Amino acid sequence: MKSIFLTLLLVIFFSQTGLPESYMPKDKINGSGLKIPKVVSLKNSLTFMRSGPGRKYPVIFEIRQKGYPLKITAEFNNWRKVVTSDKLTGWIHTQLLSSFRTGIILDTILLKKTPSDKSEAKAKLLPKLIVNIIRCDLKWCKIEIIKEKTHSGWIKKKSVWGALLK
Repeated sequence: MKSIFLTLLLVIFFSQTGLPESYMPKDKINGSGLKIPKVVSLKNSLTFMRSGPGRKYPVIFEIRQKGYPLKITAEFNNWRKVVTSDKLTGWIHTQLLSSFRTGIILDTILLKKTPSDKSEAKAKLLPKLIVNIIRCDLKWCKIEIIKEKTHSGWIKKKSVWGALLK
């Protein structure tokens, strides 16, 4: 009896235990099916960020900037868990989000005419400026800034929050 118990214990110990290989922790429940993390922007000039995925959860932050970029880190039905460039986290309804790509300038940087360190500078960009991201390659992003008139040019990818993901 003792040897059967020991044999059974050894079989259990050396057999594959744990979770099946097909199991992966979920970062989305009935969400969009899009790849996460993903950068999006705000549609409105006033958006409430909540502590959980639903209107019953309290508002924890107000973001008062149309086009403000956010990184989606999780999904729950029509709600998206987002992170700001300042690492504030909360939930926003999908109707308030846009797939239009924007970014935030991290440091003072020069807007270049072409994607090269040797290129002529067109303007000096200050931190916290929100820019539209046209496209990015490995090191550079083409951006535009719309104020009284539209300015476009190139900046280093590492200088704009929101461009780190494709």
